[in-house]
Amino acid sequence: MSLRRLLLLSQVPFWLILLLSFALLNLTLNARVADTEQVNRTRAQSSQLASAFRQVLDMEASLRGFVIVGRDEYLGGYRTAQAALPGILGDLRAQVARNPAGLTPEDRRSLARIDRIGALATRWQQEIAQPEINLRRTQPGAAQAIVASGRGKRIVDAIRTEVDAYGSDQTARLRAAETAAALQLRRLRWMLLGLGLFVLLASVALTLTLSQWLTRALGRLSRAAGDIAQGARGVRLPLRGVRDLQQVAGAFNTMSGQLEEAREEAARRAEALARRNADMTWLGELSDWMQAARSLEEGADVLSRALPTLLPGTRGVLKLHNASRNLLLPLVSWGGLEASYQPAEGCWALRRGETRRGGEPSFAPPCLSGADAPCFSCIPLFSHGETLGTLQLSPQEGEALPAAAQQTLPALTRQLSLALAGLRLQERLRQQTIRDPLTGLFNRRHLEEQLVQAVALAHSTAQPLSLIALDVDHFKRLNDTFGHDAGDAVLVRMGIALRDLTAQHGLATRPGGEEFTVMLPGTSLDLAETLAETLRAQVAGWTLTHAGTPLGQITLSLGVAELAEHGTPATLTRVADEALYLAKRSGRNRVCRPPTADLALARA
Repeated sequence: MSLRRLLLLSQVPFWLILLLSFALLNLTLNARVADTEQVNRTRAQSSQLASAFRQVLDMEASLRGFVIVGRDEYLGGYRTAQAALPGILGDLRAQVARNPAGLTPEDRRSLARIDRIGALATRWQQEIAQPEINLRRTQPGAAQAIVASGRGKRIVDAIRTEVDAYGSDQTARLRAAETAAALQLRRLRWMLLGLGLFVLLASVALTLTLSQWLTRALGRLSRAAGDIAQGARGVRLPLRGVRDLQQVAGAFNTMSGQLEEAREEAARRAEALARRNADMTWLGELSDWMQAARSLEEGADVLSRALPTLLPGTRGVLKLHNASRNLLLPLVSWGGLEASYQPAEGCWALRRGETRRGGEPSFAPPCLSGADAPCFSCIPLFSHGETLGTLQLSPQEGEALPAAAQQTLPALTRQLSLALAGLRLQERLRQQTIRDPLTGLFNRRHLEEQLVQAVALAHSTAQPLSLIALDVDHFKRLNDTFGHDAGDAVLVRMGIALRDLTAQHGLATRPGGEEFTVMLPGTSLDLAETLAETLRAQVAGWTLTHAGTPLGQITLSLGVAELAEHGTPATLTRVADEALYLAKRSGRNRVCRPPTADLALARA
């Protein structure tokens, strides 16, 4: 026998008692409802009879007023009550006759009284009311004599007697019904109290018996569980007792056997956690190295080593957003994925600001980059509202990214966004420190740094290094004549020309004022002189205007110098300046090499 069946059988007596109690309660409630309905019906009948009697009184009062005054408007109440009285008595008779339990002797007496009240009312109208109305119009004295005879009053008193008798009958019925209902409630209360005490005593006895039996079985189970908690192995429970307890013992034995499997699963999870910790360590190291980088080139070098490790089983490309051209330019690629630029407007991930995963149902058109492979995923990179680029990747095998890559990807993209934003900020700050704000050329500080590196490289590779020093002729007079805005416009135009000159090779700088310097690595003195002459001729041919005013001819004085075998940055700069001064002393608008003595000094 199962434990459930045993418990159910122990509850059968209680269920029977409950059903018996419900049946008794239902009988009592039905009787109570019937009594209540009878009370409500009796009260409604009494109210209806009172309404009928009020109509009789209204007719009598209206008739008396008419007899006294003799005006027809006093008959309004009489006619209204006369019309309403038959309907009220008819409704009352229908209510009495509509007893669901059938007509009782009391109901028959009530019907007889209603009929007598109706007959008396009709008699009063025929014998008293109608003659008084007719006589009052022609013989007022005769009408008053009928009133004085007292016959009408006697008939009304008879109606009142019938109404009072009807009310007394109904009151007696109400009292009898309420007495019966109270008696039924008292009987039900005592019966339910007795049944409740019996159920309570039986429940206590049965509960004590079952609890002792179950406590023994559960005690064995508790002791065995304690043994397992203390690390004991091979703990087993005997399969005895009711079927449910045997099943519990069997389940416990199975649990004991599965404990070793759970321990093995815990070990596997610990290993997965260790891998996760390793990934976090790699991410931390990546963050440290990216913080140590000072340029996007250095950051790209770090990422080219980190991304294949952090995203195993994938191939992809990290692209940076170029705001000026609105392009996505590749910075790092791995796994053989093609790294090409693409228009930023064609990237749906950037447009929507959310990751676009390949293989997901979507209404989006194909990516304009043509990289819409079925498994291709594109993650946009943002930082503080700035668009940084995208991380585009796909699995090397299969149709889904490896689980390790998917787990690392959210934290990695956050770190990439922060690192790239930091490197971009460093680059902007660096450009502000090494660029001339007016012309956009490099400043003196950057020239000195680059010249040191270029001189060291030239000595180590035996390659030539030349320098062109130049300035605008009569620049002060230009400012005094046309204003500083015109002078600034000439300097800006000079910056454009020098950037064009060094677009493929060289470094154009503005050390200050109207002075410019061009560094030409790998360029001989002769070639530097040719480039300088080309620049001089180009500037001399300009026809510049400012605010509608021609500025006249703009000319340059240029000095060229070449690094000697053991020359230094300082000597090369000084020799180029001497060549520039020579060009000015020689009449300006020309290119000069350094004087022979300075050249010999530079070679010393």
